[in-house]
Amino acid sequence: MARPARPGTHEALLEAARVEFARAGLGAARVEDIARRAGVSKGAFYLQFRTKEDAFLEILQRFIGELEGLATRREEAIGRLWATPAAGPAALEARLEAEIALDVELLELLWRHRQLVPAVDGAAGSRSAALAADFLRRLRALTAERLRARQAAGQLRRDVDAAVAADVIMGSYEDFGRRMARLREKPDLAGWARAFLIIVYQGLLTGRSSAPARRTR
Repeated sequence: MARPARPGTHEALLEAARVEFARAGLGAARVEDIARRAGVSKGAFYLQFRTKEDAFLEILQRFIGELEGLATRREEAIGRLWATPAAGPAALEARLEAEIALDVELLELLWRHRQLVPAVDGAAGSRSAALAADFLRRLRALTAERLRARQAAGQLRRDVDAAVAADVIMGSYEDFGRRMARLREKPDLAGWARAFLIIVYQGLLTGRSSAPARRTR
């Protein structure tokens, strides 16, 4: 009769797997190394997961759930920020700073899980890759939908295709996420968010308003 797993084994194995996948990649990571890092036997791993791919899929599902929840809350918060017209440069600057803070929260999550990106890229054709691709499609559709709503409200230019703008926004985040996976030190997330938002809004804002210029420090 198999011995029951000790409390916390599942979470310990997921954390160990996350570290091993980051270190070696999904293909080269070994179950015995994951189990050793978690302080359990190889057999204990197979009591929790059928394969290492199953462990990776659960890690990715949790990350996507957290990322999707954060992205949805971000869009809702930005909707509230834009509900009241910003009158004057000071109000525009305050709104920009609020959006930067929201973006930094999202970028911090990407930084903490940055090694998942190359692992997913290296798992082409897998359930994990399909899950990530489906998430990106949903997020791109959500972004385009929110942009169209703001265009209809007269907040953004209507002569710019919202789907194309969503491609630019999503592509920038995806590229930055991939570059972060290669960095040893955390980049200036707030600085990136500020520059990115200024570029986006200079192209999308209506003639009635404009994004603040980058402040000198």
